[in-house]
Amino acid sequence: MISACGQQFTLALDTQNGRLTAVIAQVGAGLRSLKLGDTEFVESCEPDEIAPYCAGIVMSPWVNRLDGGKWTYKGQVLEVPITIHDQQNANHGLLEFAEYRLIDRVDTALESSVTLAATIQPRRGYPFLVETTVKYALSAAGLTVTHGAENKSEDAAPYAVGGHPYLRVSGTPTEELTLKAPAASVIDVNERQIPIGRSSVEGTRFDLRHGQRVGDNFFDHNFGDLERESDGMAHTYLTAPNGGQVDVWQDAAFKYVVIFTPDFYPTRNGKVWAAAIEPQTSAANSFNSGEDLIWLEQGQQWSASWGIKVRQPQA
Repeated sequence: MISACGQQFTLALDTQNGRLTAVIAQVGAGLRSLKLGDTEFVESCEPDEIAPYCAGIVMSPWVNRLDGGKWTYKGQVLEVPITIHDQQNANHGLLEFAEYRLIDRVDTALESSVTLAATIQPRRGYPFLVETTVKYALSAAGLTVTHGAENKSEDAAPYAVGGHPYLRVSGTPTEELTLKAPAASVIDVNERQIPIGRSSVEGTRFDLRHGQRVGDNFFDHNFGDLERESDGMAHTYLTAPNGGQVDVWQDAAFKYVVIFTPDFYPTRNGKVWAAAIEPQTSAANSFNSGEDLIWLEQGQQWSASWGIKVRQPQA
């Protein structure tokens, strides 16, 4: 069978709460499955399936929309291919279909991990050589995803990164889950989903700080000004009525989270509600706005992490 996702890497770890497993795809370094015992916490897909709606991939060197596929560098307008034609935008960077290389594999009683690498080669629209890595590691605390980047170019390179997992708690329809996010602001966008400002969520349907049922609202929005714990982490939760839970945490480098809750997510059993929770270092179009855009100096190495903690439903 020809696999649309390339080689698959299966991680497994025995924890006090049961066997924790994850499946990572070579193509796009995509997260394809995350299970604790018999409970699935990711919208999984088969090896011969192209991940729908960018499920699980790494977004880099930009996240979400790049306006018209254009940005200006040293006074020159650079262009990358349009990937969302009805919006005339370039979406989610250059690595969606990259075949990542295996760099390292660890399987011990305390950790099961895989580290993959992909090179962003210079091109007319992004004239920089950037080596990227992503490490998926299972531990007793759950799944930790660590992104790395090193600029091999002579000049500083603009850079952003994000994850794109679709989460669930198997056994409960996703529309019945409660979504809780720590964002104090939402990014305002135009009809092409290009940011035009920022608004407080206070008193609006975008206020997720106290939790909302997924099926009560449709979101395809970027949230900022994340409230953080004393350790600098921000947490977004999906919780089932039976106690099952997904906790998506992100460190201080991931300043934004995108929430996408389509009721048209395609599966082999038909369309369902889904809930993407996407930690990102910048908002959309940061190559043009410059807001929270990372500039990697020549030879600079950078890394940051987000992750997923899971809790099984109560018996």
